[in-house]
Amino acid sequence: MEYLAYSHMFIAQEEASGNPKYNLPKPQFNWKKLLKSSAWLALAGVGVLLGAVSQIQMSSAAYVKTNGSCLRIRTGPSTNYSYVDCVSNGATLPEIERYENGFARLSTGRYIFARWIGDKPNNPSVTKPGGVGGSVILTPGSKGQLVRDVQTALGNLRVDGVYGQETVSRVRSFQQSKGLLVDGVVGPETRSALGI
Repeated sequence: MEYLAYSHMFIAQEEASGNPKYNLPKPQFNWKKLLKSSAWLALAGVGVLLGAVSQIQMSSAAYVKTNGSCLRIRTGPSTNYSYVDCVSNGATLPEIERYENGFARLSTGRYIFARWIGDKPNNPSVTKPGGVGGSVILTPGSKGQLVRDVQTALGNLRVDGVYGQETVSRVRSFQQSKGLLVDGVVGPETRSALGI
């Protein structure tokens, strides 16, 4: 503290006398010596490595990795948005910009369900029915409590536990209103949208 006070007094006196002379050391860099330093070379190497890794990450490809079906491309980040296209299993995807609500936003401005993105191009197809998200739950002709649950969730429908033409028609209308694939079959996405 004392040193600081003396420094300020000295500077004030020099300025008051009109003859300020400061003998400050001039910085001198020996660039040849500096470049020979292993620390600087290591720092430069790390910089180059980070640049390369960021470029690899940006250019790494993503692929559709489903159970054999195609992956739906949607207009927004949820199953409530309509789908506009379907990309086959193993296909290369456009660049992924970000992730939101469990969906990946592609550079095309469209969204796909992030769960079905892989980092390898060749994925074996699975021959079980149902497409993305698991096996088909209910089809025309199905009977039982699950059909009753669907009929109850649809509302204004006779609840008889038989997946008949009236149920198929109501399921199709519901799927269309939610932007789902309109096929009259209650699969995982339709079941999720129904809340059952």
